[in-house]
Amino acid sequence: MHVLWGLLGLRILSGCGLGALNAVVNIGASRLGQPVFVLSFVMVVQTIVFSASSLFLPYIGDATGQQGIFLTLALIVFALVPLMRLLPDTASEPQKRLQDHHPMSGQAFAALLAVLCYTGGSLAVWPFTERIAVSVGLTPMSFGSLSAFANIFGLCICLVGVRLSQNRASMRLLSPAIILTGVICILQAWPPSGVLFKTAFSLNYGLWFFIYPGLVGLTCLVDPSGKLAARSGGAWMLSQAGTTLLAGCAGNSGHYMWVGFLSFLLCLISAVCVVFIKPHKMVAP
Repeated sequence: MHVLWGLLGLRILSGCGLGALNAVVNIGASRLGQPVFVLSFVMVVQTIVFSASSLFLPYIGDATGQQGIFLTLALIVFALVPLMRLLPDTASEPQKRLQDHHPMSGQAFAALLAVLCYTGGSLAVWPFTERIAVSVGLTPMSFGSLSAFANIFGLCICLVGVRLSQNRASMRLLSPAIILTGVICILQAWPPSGVLFKTAFSLNYGLWFFIYPGLVGLTCLVDPSGKLAARSGGAWMLSQAGTTLLAGCAGNSGHYMWVGFLSFLLCLISAVCVVFIKPHKMVAP
C-alpha cells in the first residue's frame, strides 16, 4: 500500500496488536507460575524466529520483492497463531481472581516504575545509534554484521536467563545489570572509539534479554493475577514512545552525550526501585 492514511491505519492496528499480544503473554506468565522462566523462554523463541527471519528475508526480497517479504511475514504470524492455544485457561476461576484484587501497593508501583525507567533509558539511544556508528568509522556492512552478532549474543543471554530463572540468582543480579546498562548507554551514545561502541552496543542489546524478563517477572510476583504485568507492557510502550521522541530531538541537534546521561539516570532509578522490591516475600501461584 502506498496511501498515507492507509499505512497510518495499518501502523495503528499493528501497534494495538503488539500491545494486546504483549499483555496476553505477560498475563499468561503470571498465571503459569515461574514468570521469569516463562518470559525468558518466550524471548528465546522470539529471538530464534527473529534471527531466522533476518537471515532469510533478504534472499526472499531479492527473489520476490517487497511484496514477498510481507507475505512471508504474514505466513509466519499465521503459522504461530495456533500456539496461542497453549496459554492457560483461567476462565473457570473468576471468583478467585476477584478475591486477589487489591489497590496498587508501594511494591507494585516500584515494579511498574522500574519497567518504565529501564525500558525508556535503555532504548533512548537506539533511534540514532547507526548514525553514531558511522561517526566512529563503521560502514553499513560492518554495522549489519555487528547487529547480527548482537542478536546471537542476545540469544545466548536468553538461554543463560532461562537457566538462572530457576533460582533467585537472576533477582540478585537484576539491579547491578540495570546499573551496568546505564553506564553502557553513556558509552554507546558518546563512544571514545569504535571498539568501545561495538562493545557497548552488543552488551546493551544482550542485557535487554536478561533484564526485561526479570523486571516483568517481578511484576508477576507482586501481582499473580497478571494485571500489573499487563500494565508493565503498556509502560514499556509508553516509555519507548516518549524517550525515543525526546532522544530523537536531542540527537538531531547532535547532543548524543546528554541522551546517554539521561539513559543512565533512568536506569539508576530503575535499579533503586528493584532494590525496594523484596521478591522473597512473594510466592507465585
